[in-house]
Amino acid sequence: MINNLAKIVLDNGGTITPLIIPSELTDGTGLCNVSVFIDDNGDILANIRHVHYTLYHAEFNQNFYCKWGVLSYLNPEDDIHLITGNYLCKLNEDTLEVESYQKVDTSKNDITPIWDFHGLEDARVMRWNGTFYICGVRRDVKPNGEGRMELCEVDWTKDHAIELTRDRVEPPTKDTYLEKNWMPVMDMPFHFVRWSNPVEVVKINLEDKSKERVQQGILNKLSSTTVINKKEKFEGPLGIRGSSQVIPFGNEGNRICITHEVDFFHHPGGHKDAHYYHRFLIWDKDWNLKSISKQFKFMDAMIEFNTGLAIKNGNFIITYGFQDNAAYALKMPVSLLDKLEWEKGLIYG
Repeated sequence: MINNLAKIVLDNGGTITPLIIPSELTDGTGLCNVSVFIDDNGDILANIRHVHYTLYHAEFNQNFYCKWGVLSYLNPEDDIHLITGNYLCKLNEDTLEVESYQKVDTSKNDITPIWDFHGLEDARVMRWNGTFYICGVRRDVKPNGEGRMELCEVDWTKDHAIELTRDRVEPPTKDTYLEKNWMPVMDMPFHFVRWSNPVEVVKINLEDKSKERVQQGILNKLSSTTVINKKEKFEGPLGIRGSSQVIPFGNEGNRICITHEVDFFHHPGGHKDAHYYHRFLIWDKDWNLKSISKQFKFMDAMIEFNTGLAIKNGNFIITYGFQDNAAYALKMPVSLLDKLEWEKGLIYG
């Protein structure tokens, strides 16, 4: 396993850049879980998640109660809710620093939240058929915290970012409690990798619209259909979950993405905690699993979470959150894939 991918990248001509929104807008609380993509005109665009809490770990023999178990949160003014907002940004082509930003205005579609996690979490960003979208999980519209992916059309200019529409996506199987981390397939509009191991690709049915009345308002809904459902599975120690978008890779119709895994454990004092790991996955044009890297960490932290991957000028641009408190963009030469460790039996090439 690679414990510090960022160091390898820096040692081989790459860069790492912190992504910053002014603290007077964020009150100094966390920026994390960045999604990046290359727009049609070549601009590097990103969505940065802003959380209004500061995360810390239930480590060692600390004795305190945390209702969420795995992690603990410092919330402003004793607000126990975990609130997410989103900033759409343009990044500098050379340095990857934030050049401009607009907070997404969701007021047109907001209804009163009724669960503890508020807002659209871990949104991935894409432009399909000329329209700009973000898609993430929302859990605040049902009293039990049921999570569904939501596809949101955004009017984004240099002056504003306004959420125009918001559609809650029902999964092909209706009996699930939490749907999250669907990976947009960037060259297949409205298709997502719902599960990556084995791979299941779903399509959102834009024409199949419905409405659901909940206690605080009306939800607009779309259905989804499974269009690819492979049986081939990599047998690893942990479940492989979605992270980045899925992007075209090479000249043979391959696609590549980054996935994540979570290893939960208990400290000596009984507190739960977790380590996050990532991998590169490559599928061929028919969605057969071609290659899978061994696990890596970006900066050897416990909580790291990738939600963005793009390619520009021979470099991967990889964006991720660090401890839910910081956001980074890593510029990694594509050639460095050859220096990663790959699982045996799956040939990279």
